[in-house]
Amino acid sequence: MDAFWKFARKFSIDRWGNIAILTAVSLPVLTGFVGLGVETGYWYFENRRLQASADLAAYAGAVVARAKPDEAEIVSSAQSEAKQHGFDPAWGTIEVNWPPTSGSHTDARSVEVILQQRYPRLFSAVFSDEPVSMSARAVATFEQPNSACVIALDETKSAALEISGSATVGFHGCSLMSNSLADDAVSIQGSAEVTTSCANSAGGVYNSATLVLEECPEPRLYMPRAEDPYAGIPPPADPGECSSIPGGGGDITLDPGKYCGGFSVFGNVTLNSGTYIVSGGSMKINANTKLSGSGVTFFLTDGARVQMNGTAEVQLSAPTSGPYEGLLFYADRTSPGSNAIFNGTANSSLVGSLYFPKQNVSIQGNFRGSGGCTRLIAETIEIKGDPNFDGDCAAAGIDNFGVPGAVLLVE
Repeated sequence: MDAFWKFARKFSIDRWGNIAILTAVSLPVLTGFVGLGVETGYWYFENRRLQASADLAAYAGAVVARAKPDEAEIVSSAQSEAKQHGFDPAWGTIEVNWPPTSGSHTDARSVEVILQQRYPRLFSAVFSDEPVSMSARAVATFEQPNSACVIALDETKSAALEISGSATVGFHGCSLMSNSLADDAVSIQGSAEVTTSCANSAGGVYNSATLVLEECPEPRLYMPRAEDPYAGIPPPADPGECSSIPGGGGDITLDPGKYCGGFSVFGNVTLNSGTYIVSGGSMKINANTKLSGSGVTFFLTDGARVQMNGTAEVQLSAPTSGPYEGLLFYADRTSPGSNAIFNGTANSSLVGSLYFPKQNVSIQGNFRGSGGCTRLIAETIEIKGDPNFDGDCAAAGIDNFGVPGAVLLVE
């Protein structure tokens, strides 16, 4: 009997010893399998992060390509963005191609980024000591710039570009642009009927009227702001002496110069070519006045305002060469009081740019005269009349203003 218990005890000890040995041997493997499940989720996370890095890098490269087609800057921008979002060049490679070398977007408006990244193993190191390799690819492209004929420069105001009332407005071959971040940066309301190539906004577009887009399927929201096309234009030199306007009405001809305290005309007035400085007061085109002039620029300063009467007939065109080429009205950017109201008959024609960088402009006239080559750049813009804008003004020496195209991830 004692022999039996000795055998049983020995067997028990041996069994637990075997289990301990088996456990010791298999525990790393079991831990590896358990850890592998956790690690799989981690690799999925890293893969998504690597793809996000590629997406953001390609986007950054396309933004630079849109602004300046310089390969070195495009590559540098893409590399910097990838590093900021998880890519480690010590453990991988980045390839930036402009234009892309593969895929369906191989033009100079597209940038391709290919990332290769290695990661040290965690629990799965019990199976292999080789790093885990992952790759990600992204392609971003920018749309062709639009041609704009109306730009509201204010960056925050609600309804910075507003078309309302019963206005019937045509912007043919050109677009609208508002730099405001407001939800209604472009506001079209009332019974207005607006036809344009595209409606662009750094913020949103509010439309409760009729908006016909000839080139875009829908308004383009949250766009990059348009640059001020005349930001570098200097004011004219002050001639010192003030010129005067003859009284008595009738047919008169005026020369360029400085007109102090206003510029009020009536009758039949012809302007010789050159720059007219209006210092203070109002530039007033009275009822039934016929005002004409070619190669002229009006510079408004010291709070001078524009007031055109609705029955006036105005035929003005900007210079086609020189420092103020294409510039018909220029309001001093240090004179915020120089707001403007442009009224006029259907025979009126303003060929050139109306530039009011720190002022509000209100268009209340028809301005459907010959050419329709009016460009409007102002801090804020209100259109209540029936103007007609034409996108092709090359014959008048007026350049189109580019509105940046959106950058999109396409692959």
